[in-house]
Amino acid sequence: MSASTSRWTPPGSQTIEYFARARGFSYEARPDERWFRHWEPHDTLVSPEYWVNSCTERTPYGIFVIAEPWTAGEGLEPVDRAVVGFAQVAGPTRRAAMRVGEPFLTRVAFLESPPPPQVKLDDPEWDASMTTFARSADDARAAFPPKLRRLLCDRNFRGHLEIRQGGFVIHHEGVPPTAYGYELTLRIAHDITKAFIFPQ
Repeated sequence: MSASTSRWTPPGSQTIEYFARARGFSYEARPDERWFRHWEPHDTLVSPEYWVNSCTERTPYGIFVIAEPWTAGEGLEPVDRAVVGFAQVAGPTRRAAMRVGEPFLTRVAFLESPPPPQVKLDDPEWDASMTTFARSADDARAAFPPKLRRLLCDRNFRGHLEIRQGGFVIHHEGVPPTAYGYELTLRIAHDITKAFIFPQ
């Protein structure tokens, strides 16, 4: 990813850069927007104005990118700030999305593409707390296998998770764009990946 030509970065950027360097990750204050835009349109998440403070970890089983979605113009303060994780990994083969509640980054307008229908998985614990979207219930069950459902339910996960063929996007509600928030999002992304790679 080649960085944007803009030099503006939000408050706290230097801390994220230190975090990335200390962990041996690639860091870009203003990463190439095109890499993030190819994940769009999202099924449950808004598309921000900019992506900032991107940290990339390359592992034997996939690439993980953690970044902050900046939902206001340059130099303007957004309503809230958040962290989103992207994973390019083997395992996911179907498309589906879920969310819990109406977190800050929840998409409410569908101008360029209709939202997928809401479905039930016939999993009482999951269906009671998670809102799931997919073309069919079979797609949703394949995208959210039992081990992944147990993981998210056991952790009382709140936020968004969008599964795609060959990857996923994760937003954990209430996680700030700090070193702790980046580390937590990365850890959750790794745990989700393990649920696909080791389904039993």
